[in-house]
Amino acid sequence: MTELLSTARTALRHYRELEGVALSPFWDHPALVSPLGDGLINDTFLVEVPHNQESYRAVLQRVNPLFGIAVHQDIEAITRHLQRRGLVTPVLLRTSDDQLAVNLGEAGVWRVLRYIPGQTFAKMTPQLAAPAASLVARFHAAVSDLDHRFHFVRSGAHDFAKHINHLHAAVAKANEQTAIPDGFLALADSICALADQIPIKVPGPLRICHGDLKLSNLRFDDHGQGLCLLDLDTLAHLQLGHELGDALRSWCNPLGEDRTDAYFDLGLLHAAMAGYASAAKSFITVEEREFLITAALRITVQLAARFAADIIYQSYFRYDPSRFPSRAAHNQVRAHGQLALAHSIVQQRRQAESIVTSAFAAA
Repeated sequence: MTELLSTARTALRHYRELEGVALSPFWDHPALVSPLGDGLINDTFLVEVPHNQESYRAVLQRVNPLFGIAVHQDIEAITRHLQRRGLVTPVLLRTSDDQLAVNLGEAGVWRVLRYIPGQTFAKMTPQLAAPAASLVARFHAAVSDLDHRFHFVRSGAHDFAKHINHLHAAVAKANEQTAIPDGFLALADSICALADQIPIKVPGPLRICHGDLKLSNLRFDDHGQGLCLLDLDTLAHLQLGHELGDALRSWCNPLGEDRTDAYFDLGLLHAAMAGYASAAKSFITVEEREFLITAALRITVQLAARFAADIIYQSYFRYDPSRFPSRAAHNQVRAHGQLALAHSIVQQRRQAESIVTSAFAAA
């Protein structure tokens, strides 16, 4: 961490000032940069300097190599559009030579964003579900008229067939090994059987979407109302089913991804749908609305397949060594959890679809 903090301070030397606040007098101050949050993708730091008897704050990030530096052109275009529409949003702050980010070569790509005061939460609650979904709907409504060609495109993230085929390949690889993890083949069979029942095609037009609506990527004010979306590297053109299917999969599972007894909570779904419908009725289509529960099931099975494949490949998902003896063991729990969640959606499908219909009828 000491070395990373040193590199962070090096990156900040490309910013003599931020929004009119001088940084250069504080470049060597040890308290200028401190770790912020526990994100798994980007390394994030708080920048804090004295200003007018208070503190000026900004967010400094080292961007994960998964994202090309061109992603900053997309973030700039969309956040400026959100500002014009009157929404709160983090925006990129430019370097002293008017760049959107700093490329330090092997030390990574770094950027600075405006700090948005507020709160983030790790676990969805009935009180947060409606304002969270309302915030997402306001975002979707605000960008619905934006014509933007993405400079950075992350292909294949929602290619359902590709992920299922990857699991089939993992099964073939496991069968070639002398030691197959206990229960893996039965788990893979169950996931693939469920996948066979799910449509490959997601209906609806391509829309500008956030791409990763886990709760910790949403910012709330002190009264629990939605402020803005964070971590905008995943912005992309997607069908709404991809965006909201993943959100509902995450938000309506109160036990999280590290439990094998996960279930789909209809109370959380009810609150979320009421919040989303309150701001989305003007743009969502009937086919998009009717597909939402199938979309949640589809994303859940897709993630189960990805976790299950990584039991064999052990090459993608991080694991918690304090709780699990291996990456394979952690991924096995995750895969069983998503499979349980998928079965819960199937068992409650009629009620869930009725909740969606009622929410839009009442909006």
